[in-house]
Amino acid sequence: MRNKFSSAFMLLCLGCLFNNFACRASTPATNVFDELAWKFSANAPIRSSITYSPQAVYFGSSKGIFYSLDKKTGKTNWTFKAGAAINSSAVYNNGQVFFSDNGQNLYCLAGTTGKLAWKTSLGQRKAYDWAFDYYYSSPAVLNNQVVVGSNDGYVYNVNKTNGNINWKFKTGGVVRSSPAISGSVVYVGDTDGTLFAINLQTGTELWHFYIKGHALKNENFGFDRRAIIAAPVVAGNKIIVGARDGFLYGVDKQTGKQLWVVDHEVSWVISHVAVKDSFVVTGTSDGRFVQAVNLNTGEQIWKFHTSLVWSSPVIDGDKIYVGSHQGALLCLDLKTGRKINAYQTYSIIFSSPVITGNLLFFGNDEGTLYALRSSGKAHELHEKARKYVYWEPGNTGSRYGADLRVKSFLVDNGYTLLNKDKFVKLINDGDAKANSVVVIATSVFPAEIIDNGANSLLRKYLNEGGKVVVTTNNPVIFKKDKDGQLDIRSFFYADTVLGIKYGPEDLRSYKGNQPAFPSKTGELWGLKISWASALSLDFKQVDVVLGKDENGLASAWVKKYSQAPGSGFVQIWVDDNTIDLSYVVNVAEYGLE
Repeated sequence: MRNKFSSAFMLLCLGCLFNNFACRASTPATNVFDELAWKFSANAPIRSSITYSPQAVYFGSSKGIFYSLDKKTGKTNWTFKAGAAINSSAVYNNGQVFFSDNGQNLYCLAGTTGKLAWKTSLGQRKAYDWAFDYYYSSPAVLNNQVVVGSNDGYVYNVNKTNGNINWKFKTGGVVRSSPAISGSVVYVGDTDGTLFAINLQTGTELWHFYIKGHALKNENFGFDRRAIIAAPVVAGNKIIVGARDGFLYGVDKQTGKQLWVVDHEVSWVISHVAVKDSFVVTGTSDGRFVQAVNLNTGEQIWKFHTSLVWSSPVIDGDKIYVGSHQGALLCLDLKTGRKINAYQTYSIIFSSPVITGNLLFFGNDEGTLYALRSSGKAHELHEKARKYVYWEPGNTGSRYGADLRVKSFLVDNGYTLLNKDKFVKLINDGDAKANSVVVIATSVFPAEIIDNGANSLLRKYLNEGGKVVVTTNNPVIFKKDKDGQLDIRSFFYADTVLGIKYGPEDLRSYKGNQPAFPSKTGELWGLKISWASALSLDFKQVDVVLGKDENGLASAWVKKYSQAPGSGFVQIWVDDNTIDLSYVVNVAEYGLE
């Protein structure tokens, strides 16, 4: 049967595109920046963060163009072409904008016109073979002084009025960390693993602190474990800073003595922290998490697992916003670390979010600057739900790795990865009960899960209040042949296991590759844009219709087997080319606690 029907089936393009969707609430959180106000394309990666005046936002691009946009509309006020990529963030001060570029220059522009007031050279670049990431020191301004680090290994204090150098301080490495000024002291790190306290007026060293990485040799690891790239943050009597040695440090502001240290287990801490009350929040690299620790002790309060995080967090009230390598701007609850929302973009977010007034701004590597506002919708904190994704290599009909992307996306969003044995154990150990979900990222169920039809483990899980979400053609009807190729098991098997009647045991059951559109209920669950699918059903066969094809048949749907909230067998669609997968999470978690 595979030669005729499954070959035809594999040719079908099963598309599915969705917009960003905000989780609904059993525990409501409102006033979340979750809706696009406007966006602007710079046609080059935006890795810097914006600065702002009352009317405008300012930022640079990797193409070396510096922009001023109207804050409310995103329309261009003016542009300035610098000599090299601008990956440092600008600062606005009293009508002027200051920023540095990758050509070792510090600029001062008029905020209203973009006219160059002065440009100062920051010396000759030193070789730094361990660079890898893309951040450069961003200036800090206090009174008539601009302080910035340079790739020549110095920290510069420049006269704000004319760009003349007041002093420069030599470090042991290059300086890509952004300085923090508190009172009359400048705090900054270098790539040699040293945190410095420098007198703002004289440029003399007050103290230095060696991180653990200072004693390490990068050659022994094959990557940088020495550098401080993050900006130090002043919090009361402490300096908080992370480093590439894989530690987050709390240091006494007056003496430079270590107060506490948090081990990120070799994972780089590149983003600078956000601090509110006793919460210190930062992201990490290969550890793939956002973490909150206690300001006074360094003890962990919570950890949220996601993708790599180089973007720096910002705290707004009881919410945290931070960008991720999977292109999502995450909104987390400050006290618990639970995800409130994720605004999905189409590229990595290196830029750090900035909030001014009723808008939040960030850029991404697609070259888009986003301005988000609050929709006023309620968002859900999934406090108790247990979330899983089932994936096995080779058990997929995807030609372009959609199954891998679904698996990776869900794991990065805190889902536990199941293989066949773990899937079976999950059900047999009695853990299959209400308020749990398994997303199926492959095209075939393990035989052990669906054997015995209505008495199968799959039905046991659904009958006990579990939730299963399939993201491709219903895996119940497929199996692997003796050569390991995807084959049709039987259309009738869906009736045996799930009570679903697709139709005859031939091509008529596919019903073609029909355009489909979300219902109002589907929109509530997160389906926004049309898709195309086969295997549509008479809507009377299912309990919830999430989307119908152009012939009025249910294309995305839910069939219930228990009265438990959020339970059931859910059919949605992920195309091989789908980039934004946030809707999968929102559908999977809809109705869960």
